[in-house]
Amino acid sequence: MERFIPDELIDRIREGVDIVSVISEQLSLKKTGQNFTGLCPFHSEKTPSFVVSPAKQIFHCFGCGAGGNVFHFLMKHENLTFPQAVRSLSERAGISIPEVSKRDEKIEDAKEPLYKANELAMEFFSRNLAEAKEGERARQYLEKRGIEKKTIQEFNIGYSLSQWDAAYRHLRQKGIETAALEKAGLIIRKDSGDGFYDRFRDRIIFPILDLKKRVIGFGGRVLDDSLPKYINSPESTIYIKGENLYCLEKARQEIGKRGYLLIVEGYLDAIMTYQKGIKNAAATLGTALTQGHLRLIKRFTNNIVLVFDPDSAGKKAAIRSASFFIESGMKAKVASLSEGTDPDTFLREKGVEAFIDKLKNSEKLLDFVIRETKGKEPLSSIDEKVKVVDEVLPLINRLPNKIERNAYVRRLAEELQLDEKDIFAELENRAQKKGYKSGEKKEPLKEGTAHSGLQKRINHSGAKAEEMLIHLMLNDESIAKRVKDQLSPDDFKDPLFKRVTGIVYNVIESGKEFNAVFKTEDAEMAGLFSALSMRELDYDDREQSFYDCVQKIKGAGIKERMKTLQEKLRIAEKNGDTDSINRILEEKTRLLKQ
Repeated sequence: MERFIPDELIDRIREGVDIVSVISEQLSLKKTGQNFTGLCPFHSEKTPSFVVSPAKQIFHCFGCGAGGNVFHFLMKHENLTFPQAVRSLSERAGISIPEVSKRDEKIEDAKEPLYKANELAMEFFSRNLAEAKEGERARQYLEKRGIEKKTIQEFNIGYSLSQWDAAYRHLRQKGIETAALEKAGLIIRKDSGDGFYDRFRDRIIFPILDLKKRVIGFGGRVLDDSLPKYINSPESTIYIKGENLYCLEKARQEIGKRGYLLIVEGYLDAIMTYQKGIKNAAATLGTALTQGHLRLIKRFTNNIVLVFDPDSAGKKAAIRSASFFIESGMKAKVASLSEGTDPDTFLREKGVEAFIDKLKNSEKLLDFVIRETKGKEPLSSIDEKVKVVDEVLPLINRLPNKIERNAYVRRLAEELQLDEKDIFAELENRAQKKGYKSGEKKEPLKEGTAHSGLQKRINHSGAKAEEMLIHLMLNDESIAKRVKDQLSPDDFKDPLFKRVTGIVYNVIESGKEFNAVFKTEDAEMAGLFSALSMRELDYDDREQSFYDCVQKIKGAGIKERMKTLQEKLRIAEKNGDTDSINRILEEKTRLLKQ
């Protein structure tokens, strides 16, 4: 069970293992100077770009950007959560982690009967499909849909009998309490309040498993055209729709090989893609993609291809998810299928090669949003064009990269036959109303943006100086302390470097050993630290470089403040505000003397 592990215990475990020893068990490492190098296990390469530092006990790949400490390596290599990685290494370090508390035991104990009920229900449904006379219609249906017997067994597909309480009676005979069956959503209390009946009756049953391969819920499909076509287990203490994806427990290994996750909409879509050899697909569970889904997916990849049904609902689902993907720093594409077909139908009718071609020709999510929002026909009405701008511009404004923002503004202007200057003006106008520049956000840095932000440097005066100074700080504690005496985190324009500087200063103030800056549990920040600290930068004179960087950053701050004061002065003079004019002039004089 995942639970809180004390920081001091995590530190002891980290110090009790050697990162070089752990990683060398998974790949061949060669001593290169003070570090070790090898071929990165997280992406395909021929020239080693994967570096391990025994001194700092961190690793970094200069090819794909993966990085962090020994826990982060194990998390990424074995697809583990942080607590799981800590527990795995605790055995190696010979350090025992205390058992769960009484409170945690009670919570876990309350879940166990639900897991047990679902497990037995899955076995019951599977046996019905395989052996029951009444299951013949279901067997014929699956055969007609092209689902092979091997696939049925692998996915534990089942059938619920048409009787009102067949599952209820069977599971009670197996010793499962009525309360557990109700909490698991397998039975429903009658309106009269007297007795229960089965939730799933006369339906094909698809068990839903979590990453630990425990049965957490079910989906049920009718055998004809009656409605509702699908019903799903209600949410419970073990099943939350917005935090689980169907078939992800099977797709997780293949995701690492292919480098992306394929998101489809239905159970049969995921099953058919798997059966056809495309095993990196998972399905949403009758709900739109959520932030919880993205947090789950980010444990395995930052790259997604969406293959939603090409009907209006499927298109709307893809468009709704755009803002989530942009804010999370994930890269999403959309593969568009023929009208009237879903992945299951497309694969059966047109084959694997045609489907793979669609995946190869998938377009970036924002390109898809622009195309679908605009529609196929040229827009003549200015109101229609404004409506498209209103829908698309907020997404463009969220893009963290200025070059990408500008490119999409031009693309939008071209699609709508508008002057790009007008759209740029509208973009800037909206940004000013919200109080920040395009691409910048007032909210805290979102998970997943750290490394991508490092790769896509923000263009501002002093950016190179900030990066160089951070590098000096992470490699020399004495320099870090002197920087702290002269600059505050707010003096750094880059939000990433502000965050890094704050962490470094906190470590210095706490009196901890300086290497504690590399001990963050945040995998994204760990990757950023490893990238910055292990980057090779040459200094003719470290002391002079330190001085120059500090002066450059201070100067950039003064220059920025002078621009702000000049604008305030212009407004004060226009309003005839003598007091403000004098106050602004005094501050400008003070800044000029610095």
